[in-house]
Amino acid sequence: MVKFNLEDLDIGKNAPEIVNCVVEIPKDTNAKIEYDPELRMFKLDRFLISSMRYPLSYGFIPQTIGEDGDPLDIVVYGSQPVPTGIIVECRIIGGLNMEDKGVKDYKLMAVPISIEKRLDDITKIEDNLLSITQDFFRNYKNMHGKRVLVKNWFGKGRAQKIIKIGHTKYLNEVRYEAPEYTVQ
Repeated sequence: MVKFNLEDLDIGKNAPEIVNCVVEIPKDTNAKIEYDPELRMFKLDRFLISSMRYPLSYGFIPQTIGEDGDPLDIVVYGSQPVPTGIIVECRIIGGLNMEDKGVKDYKLMAVPISIEKRLDDITKIEDNLLSITQDFFRNYKNMHGKRVLVKNWFGKGRAQKIIKIGHTKYLNEVRYEAPEYTVQ
């Protein structure tokens, strides 16, 4: 029996503006859950040692590969937690510029398409939530003796370009034809 790998799920027919997101970690939890592509299941990696909790639901964009070799990370804006394993069709609105061990590790931000269309850019997200999210990613590995470099938020144009690059890298690695778009 062949099990489907969620990393190979379709990126979305309107990518890079609207993409599919696979949720690994629900908002408001301290459990670090990761999708294991070899097992094709979700598994608990660890609990955050501090009182920190994920401020937004967190997952990955299928059919992408980031500079760290993993699918691109994504945080999903919303007032409710999205359960592990749920696929959410999301509008990309921006991202957080980060580095982990000297390698770019962007956290892209998206809004489920079911949420009102006025939230179409990161500048329309509450400053307080952006600060909380930035602070979370700056500090969530501290208790494990690891440090990350968290920089600034950026807009949807740059985020979409990162998705195009990540999707092209995925397509090249799985030996599909290159997409119709080019990235400069």
